[in-house]
Amino acid sequence: MPVKRIAFCNYYKELNKNDFMFQCSNSGIGDDLLTPLLELKKYANARGIEVASVSLMDVSTADAVVFIDMPEKDNPYLTMARKTGKSLYLLALESKLIRKENYLSESHALFKKIFTYDDSLIDNTKFFKINYSFLFPASIPTDLSIKEKLCTMIAGNKTVQHPQELYSKRIEAIRWFEQNQPEDFDLYGVGWDEGTLGCFFPRVITRHWEWLKRLGNPAFPSWRGRVVRKRDVMGRYRFALCFENIMDVPGYITEKMFDAFFSGTIPVYRGAENVTDHIPSGCFIDMKDYSSYEELYRYMKGMPEKGYAGYLDAIESFLKSEHSYPFSCEYFAMTIVNGIVGE
Repeated sequence: MPVKRIAFCNYYKELNKNDFMFQCSNSGIGDDLLTPLLELKKYANARGIEVASVSLMDVSTADAVVFIDMPEKDNPYLTMARKTGKSLYLLALESKLIRKENYLSESHALFKKIFTYDDSLIDNTKFFKINYSFLFPASIPTDLSIKEKLCTMIAGNKTVQHPQELYSKRIEAIRWFEQNQPEDFDLYGVGWDEGTLGCFFPRVITRHWEWLKRLGNPAFPSWRGRVVRKRDVMGRYRFALCFENIMDVPGYITEKMFDAFFSGTIPVYRGAENVTDHIPSGCFIDMKDYSSYEELYRYMKGMPEKGYAGYLDAIESFLKSEHSYPFSCEYFAMTIVNGIVGE
């Protein structure tokens, strides 16, 4: 039976409400992160296929159901879909740090096909490659006169216990710059507005009384506030520290690198072990190549204008080449829709 109706259920419930994930390009954690889903809907509609979130499309009337990240076992939409025998698909975007259930074999058994970034799983039978995807700009900013400062980081302040986590490495980098080169570094994002006394209060308390967490001197003196749009801020800096939340997961390359590309800023990257299988080394600085932050700082600080322009040329060449296509919204939309309904 041909597939004409596809229901989508996002692990983040707020994105299901009122069909939000197919109505708005921005999510709470980044610029244009939902654009691939908007493009997917547009592509599906052009093929005569109706796409909607489970808030608008009843699972029992859908021909297929796509879960974006593994739902809880008692998720009512998963229960209904299994009960009615629908074809189920998984779009696994979060890392094992955030949603370890994406990686469990008992989870995989529920789905006809799984779309994932994880290169180690791809077999083109059950597991199919998909990347974090983007709507590429026509060109990137190259005017170096707008660069106000050397380096920035735009990230959330998070912690987790895991041998591959990189949250602690973000803090390590922030502390080095604050202690050694504070005039050349600015920090932005959520969760950094703690005080030296307030940071000792449990978060369950500071959620209700936010002023408590700001008691004392700023715990992160490099923090300059939250941002409305990353690119508007990041573009004022020559370099951006772009650390994923997890290291050494093959193919896990998120928006962090591309936020810098689109800002005309050189990313200092740490994350996927095989990043150069997907993005040319001339487009970014690999943190693994430096034995210390001091060595990295000297390289950034001493980079001549010609060398900097060379990185920007490499970034623009990559974005305009066929090698960037797997990161495009078009590839994302075609891979998922065609993978469900057929070519």
